[in-house]
Amino acid sequence: MRHRLNRSLLRTGLIAAVLAQLAVLGGLFVHSQYPLWVGREVRVATLPVDPRDLFRGQYVRLNYGFSRLPIPDMELPRGGDDVYVPLEREGDLWRAGRAQLRPPTRPPFLHGTILRVAGGEMVVRYGIEAWFAPPDDALRLEADLRDGGVARLKVTADGRAALVAVEAP
Repeated sequence: MRHRLNRSLLRTGLIAAVLAQLAVLGGLFVHSQYPLWVGREVRVATLPVDPRDLFRGQYVRLNYGFSRLPIPDMELPRGGDDVYVPLEREGDLWRAGRAQLRPPTRPPFLHGTILRVAGGEMVVRYGIEAWFAPPDDALRLEADLRDGGVARLKVTADGRAALVAVEAP
């Protein structure tokens, strides 16, 4: 009797452990794909890149005009703080408005994290700074992005963003 109870308990524990791992992996997948499923598409300009530092492996490191921002008036941000950047349409592209430390009332806006504050500006990361590409596409992008490019993003109502594509202007 005791032997059966131990086996049953072991089997239940194993099933619970497998289900917990699948739930965590599923949650991570949904969290990363959510902006692509429900986000609003916006196109933003990328800054010119130095092709000598462009590739590490098979990805492109992207920078944006809103990666370095002036410190918002009357607020003292610190590294690790959240920052919100409203997006304003300007022709086919969207440009960043003034950064703020509280979410804007109207989307679209980007939600980022301040990496550091120095010299009167904040360095901010949004999770859209790397674009992975196959080797052949990476060579083409190296030439196309020397003078800057356009990143197509999907942005959710809460400011999370995901890269859809990177294109020459």
